[in-house]
Amino acid sequence: MIGGWEVSLQEIAGNPNLTFIYFVGFVLIGVLGVRFGVYALWNRRASQLPSQASIWTYLAGVGVAAALYGIIGVLQIVTPAMPAIRRTVLLGFVLLLALTMRLIARQATPTDDRTDETDTLREPTVLALSLVVVAVFLGELAGVEERTVVALAGVGAVAFTAYGYWHGRTQLSRSMVQGTMLDTLLRHLLPVLAFGAFVPVIELVVFVGIDRAIVLHVQIVFVIMAATALMTANIKLRQNLARL
Repeated sequence: MIGGWEVSLQEIAGNPNLTFIYFVGFVLIGVLGVRFGVYALWNRRASQLPSQASIWTYLAGVGVAAALYGIIGVLQIVTPAMPAIRRTVLLGFVLLLALTMRLIARQATPTDDRTDETDTLREPTVLALSLVVVAVFLGELAGVEERTVVALAGVGAVAFTAYGYWHGRTQLSRSMVQGTMLDTLLRHLLPVLAFGAFVPVIELVVFVGIDRAIVLHVQIVFVIMAATALMTANIKLRQNLARL
C-alpha cells in the first residue's frame, strides 16, 4: 500500500510475459512522449515565426497525451486502483495528431485565412470528433458495457485517422511544401497517427469472434510501432531545434 493505493501486479490476459511486454511498451511510449512534448515546447520558444506557435503547442499536447498513455498503462499494471481510462487517452492522442495535421495544412497554405486559427476547436467537425473522446471517457468511467466502448473508440479512431490523413496527404501533394520543415514533420507524423489509431481499431475484430487475447498481442505491437515512429519524430524536432 503506497499513499492509499494498493500495489499488486495486474496481469494482462493472465499472461505474465504479455504483461512484461506491455510494461516495456508503456514505458517506451511514455518516455518518448515526454521528450516529444519538451522538444515541441523548446521549438516553440526558439521559433522566430509567431504563426507556427500554435503548431508547436499542438505538438506539445501530442507529447503530453503519449506520456499520459504510458504512465496510465504502467499504473494499471501495478495497481488495481487506476481507473480504466487508457483507451480514452490514446483516442485523445490520435485526435490531437489529426488536428495537428489539419493545422499544419492550414499554416502552409498562404491563401488560407489564418485569423480563425484559435477557433479550431469550435468548428462543427472538430467538436463532433472531440465528443467521441468525451463519450468514450464517460463510458469507461461509468462502466458501460465494454463492447459499446470498444465500438465507439474503434469507429472514432477510424474517423480521426481519415480526417488527419486527408489533411496531411493533401498538404504533401502541394509542391510548395516539398522539402520544407512542415513537409518533413508531416511525413514523420503520419506513421505515428496510423500506428496509434490501429490500437483501438484492431479491437473491433472482437465483434467477429476473434479471441481477445489475440487482439491484446496485436495491440502491443502497434503501441511499440507508434512509439518507434514517435522516436523518429523526436529526432526531427531535435534537428529542427538545432537549426533555429
